[in-house]
Amino acid sequence: MKLKLSVKDTLILVCVLYTVLTLVSSTIGLIAGRTTDTHTHLLMRFAITFVGISSLQVFRLVSTWSPLGQIALHYVVTTSMVLALVGLSGFWMELHPNAYRDVFLNFTVVYALVTGVILLWGRRKRQ
Repeated sequence: MKLKLSVKDTLILVCVLYTVLTLVSSTIGLIAGRTTDTHTHLLMRFAITFVGISSLQVFRLVSTWSPLGQIALHYVVTTSMVLALVGLSGFWMELHPNAYRDVFLNFTVVYALVTGVILLWGRRKRQ
């Protein structure tokens, strides 16, 4: 998986993904009857999005690995970072009882979708 993103492209991807995730989350929340979202949740969503996307830059270092190995390592490391971020946030805010489960499931679904798009994009560019 050869993904070459400049710093500018990485920041653009973070902003676009954050916007899409916020729109989806807000829509689902409104459908469920929740009319507010806290600023803390918005900032945490940005931090998690930033960790997931910006960490792609670091994983250029293992570009000699197989694509599946790169994806697996990246997933384990970024998921651990996201869960640690949630744990640290517990020092300044009260966490929902299912916070770890929720962030794990949400991150995993979005990770799978973004990875699928990246792989399809790479395949399309090679053709």
